[in-house]
Amino acid sequence: MNNNIDLNLYKTFYIVANSKSFNEAATKLYISQPAITQSIRKLEEQLNVTLFDRKASGIALTKAGEIVYYYSEKIYEMAEANDNLLEELKSLAHQSITIGVPTHIGAFYFVSYLKEFVKKHPEIKIAIINKKSEEMIGMLNKRELDIVIDTDINVRDNNLLETVEILHLDSCFVCSSEYKEVINKKILSADELNDYSLILPGKTTANRQMIDLFFKKKNVTLNPMIEVNSSSISKKIIKEGLGIGWMIKEFVLEELDSKELYEVKVDIDSVLTPVSIAYNKKFVSDAVKEFIKILKSDKKN
Repeated sequence: MNNNIDLNLYKTFYIVANSKSFNEAATKLYISQPAITQSIRKLEEQLNVTLFDRKASGIALTKAGEIVYYYSEKIYEMAEANDNLLEELKSLAHQSITIGVPTHIGAFYFVSYLKEFVKKHPEIKIAIINKKSEEMIGMLNKRELDIVIDTDINVRDNNLLETVEILHLDSCFVCSSEYKEVINKKILSADELNDYSLILPGKTTANRQMIDLFFKKKNVTLNPMIEVNSSSISKKIIKEGLGIGWMIKEFVLEELDSKELYEVKVDIDSVLTPVSIAYNKKFVSDAVKEFIKILKSDKKN
């Protein structure tokens, strides 16, 4: 028994048998007639049978050829089905994306781009995960996520991940109505902020490091009473009047409009928060590429 089965020989045989002509089969397979003849001879040698009777009127299957034809048809159909399935899997229609995005980005920025992507590619399935930045980066490393979109992405010393900065968001200090003396001031000096209870992101976050850098230019070191890595929790704490807090401005626009919160003018340059996307550069599907393209299409600096 020959264990080295060349399925291409059976596919060639099947085409020749259906065409009843070596020349016609060569045309269908885009190869030369001698190459067809050689493939049939090789299969006959492997099986130690004659597959075709050569006649003046053409070729016809031998008894052995009819038996081989039955199995060749099955092989050909399976090969065609396999090729079709692979093509389908390559297409966007059979792809999905798992995206990691925090609430403070998803609520006002991410959804509009998601809507555009769904409109262009309604066939692609999407899963959205909301976790802490470091957790999402860990999931990205394990390929449990395809993309992470966040303001605090740290992939230093990680050769697998690629990051692209896509826009900058304005930020501000806000307080509740309990801080009337602050609200009534036209502008607060950088140093005066330390006279109040401050609510800031944690020391290790990129946002906090950026804030500290801006205040360092004023020779001021901020001393927060509360450090919170969740924008949603920070906003709730500020609403309760527990202090003056730093927030991404878009995340508190509704509260500013309704006078539930008030912007505190501080004597520093505008602190712009970068938003970036991170993905595994070794495993980027066509669907992921399409989504990244949309995210980058409206890049702002």
